[in-house]
Amino acid sequence: MRVRWTRAELTAIREALEVTPNFEGRLEAREVLRVAFRSPRLRDVTLDYTLAERLGSRIVPIDGATAMARAKLLLAVRGPRKRGVADTVRPTQRPTLRSNTPVAPAPDTAVAASAAA
Repeated sequence: MRVRWTRAELTAIREALEVTPNFEGRLEAREVLRVAFRSPRLRDVTLDYTLAERLGSRIVPIDGATAMARAKLLLAVRGPRKRGVADTVRPTQRPTLRSNTPVAPAPDTAVAASAAA
């Protein structure tokens, strides 16, 4: 699988991998990132699916570049979210709220003033 990282994201992942505890495939991931970092024009980093899955679950996002690189990696591993239309039919008009109890009309102010006098 391929992941397109910028140079800043590649640097952030490489630094985050150094502080990540040991996991199976860590040395292989370090080697892939080192080769990708040394390549002057390499934009797509190719990783094995299982290695990418392990790396994505182990990296802790400590800054913006690491978080973006991790998100790109997880998007490549898991795929985009499937968002669809809900099964229910949406109404074309908004419902109006009506009360079932009758409301008494407000008393006229002129009538109330003459009654009080």
